[in-house]
Amino acid sequence: MKKKAEIKRLFKYLKPYIPRFFAAILFMILYAVMDVYVLTVLNNFINKIFLRNDTAEVLLKIALVFPVVYAVLGIADYGRSYLLNYIGQNVIRDMRKELHSKLMSLSHNFYVKNSSAKIMSRVTNDLGMVQNAIVRVPATVTKELLIFVGVGVYVFYLNWKFATALLLVLPLVALPLIALSRRMKKASLEGQSQTAEIYSSLSQMLNGFSVIKAFVNEKHEIQKFRKDNNKFYNIALNIIRIDARLAPMIEVIGACGAGVVLFFGGRDVINGVWSSGDFIVFFYAITKMYKPLKNFAEVNSQLQSGLAGAERVFEILDEKPSIKDKENAAILPSFKKSIIYKDVDFGYNADKLVLEKFNVEIKYGQTVAFVGHSGSGKTTIANLLMRFYDPHGGNIFIDGIDIKNAAAKSLREQIGIVSQDVMLFDDTIKYNISYGHFDASMQEISEAAKNANAHDFISALPEGYDTLVGERGIKLSGGEKQRISIARAILKNPPILLLDEATSALDSKSEQLVQQAIENLMESRTVILIAHRLATVKNADKIIVMDKGRAVESGTHEELMKIENGIYKKLNKMQKL
Repeated sequence: MKKKAEIKRLFKYLKPYIPRFFAAILFMILYAVMDVYVLTVLNNFINKIFLRNDTAEVLLKIALVFPVVYAVLGIADYGRSYLLNYIGQNVIRDMRKELHSKLMSLSHNFYVKNSSAKIMSRVTNDLGMVQNAIVRVPATVTKELLIFVGVGVYVFYLNWKFATALLLVLPLVALPLIALSRRMKKASLEGQSQTAEIYSSLSQMLNGFSVIKAFVNEKHEIQKFRKDNNKFYNIALNIIRIDARLAPMIEVIGACGAGVVLFFGGRDVINGVWSSGDFIVFFYAITKMYKPLKNFAEVNSQLQSGLAGAERVFEILDEKPSIKDKENAAILPSFKKSIIYKDVDFGYNADKLVLEKFNVEIKYGQTVAFVGHSGSGKTTIANLLMRFYDPHGGNIFIDGIDIKNAAAKSLREQIGIVSQDVMLFDDTIKYNISYGHFDASMQEISEAAKNANAHDFISALPEGYDTLVGERGIKLSGGEKQRISIARAILKNPPILLLDEATSALDSKSEQLVQQAIENLMESRTVILIAHRLATVKNADKIIVMDKGRAVESGTHEELMKIENGIYKKLNKMQKL
């Protein structure tokens, strides 16, 4: 049932290209007709030339027919091949486009649970398997079926008794196909899953090469990769073993049938029941009938791999985003009054809350800092405001509107974020800054860079704003990446700003430049500042101290320092030490 459902879903992608598929079938019919015609020409060749000693004129005609026939066969095969590959490429393009759109629609937690390398494996390797199946399976099945039927009709024309006897043997050929199909599908799924593990291993090695080198763990990584690679090798060998059994089984069954025909047919030729030409062509034809059956066995592995790939792709296409807009979700008006967290409960795992009965109000224009030990829930506050997750309990309001009732796009358009872990795209500096506003002019981009203290170092680069930053901005220093991130946020010009440990990983010189850029960014905005280093929060309008998911202290720096045995005072003392 599952296999039928997968084939039905794949057919949905084929549907727009049905006219071209029928055109390909016409080419296949032409190919099959000409293939059978070759048998009739061969029959005439044997009977008229060798057995009846006809004139050289007949020999010339038959000799001229063969090049024409094979020219038509070549044209038909080209038409079939081009059209089916055209369909396959378009189907995979459509599926890849839908898969990419689906990935864009999925929520934050999907990417937390699934590694990027394993997702990449589905977009590339699994879709490749599907493409191979779409191009090859229909082509092989249709073409070989037409040849099988055409040759079968001709075989019945030559000798219906022997043809009927052979027809009774054919069901035996299906037995190994049925027996090994399920095992092939299971092995293919294991193989594609292990391919994803290899992608993941390579991705970790490429992204973490500096850590690997620093900790002298090259040998460990080599052994780890070899383990994954050997596992894939064993699965691949199992697939080969299953696939390799089919063709010999079919050949043995076919050889048994051919042996029977050879014995009884040869005896009939000796007794003069039918001509030598008819018998030779009949025998050649039945061997030609078994070729499609053998090809069906070979195409079975492609079909099972394609279905396994489709199953893994459909798993993503069937994934439901945990965060999605309600029907008729409201467009959030421009922020003017306050952000309120009311009795918010949330945990990344159902059995462990990170925030519990959390209550905070952030008024328009305020800079509010959240501090506390690691794991106290600071970053979660930002994640919930961005609506990467929804609270398990309680509500978050912006100007009195529950953000769950607002369109996520209209919410996120009003929030800019600068975090410790800066994500830059493998493109130019100009592209990365303009990601905050793609319609911005070059003047607006450079103005944002100036406000972020980035223009000077960008201008000093040989290619300036057209400099490629490399994967995740690897060609730039931490401070340079951070300033580009700030320029991006300045260009977006949001009323609400989230700063998540924005200067914690920088040296003192870079921190000074970044801090000045942040101050430029913070002007005339409501700022939520998440910090571990308390030196960066002293000037905040309000500092909220987090502990075990609750806001336990609140006030200005001076007010909190007056609380005896207060958490903030202890943290301050520890950091000064």
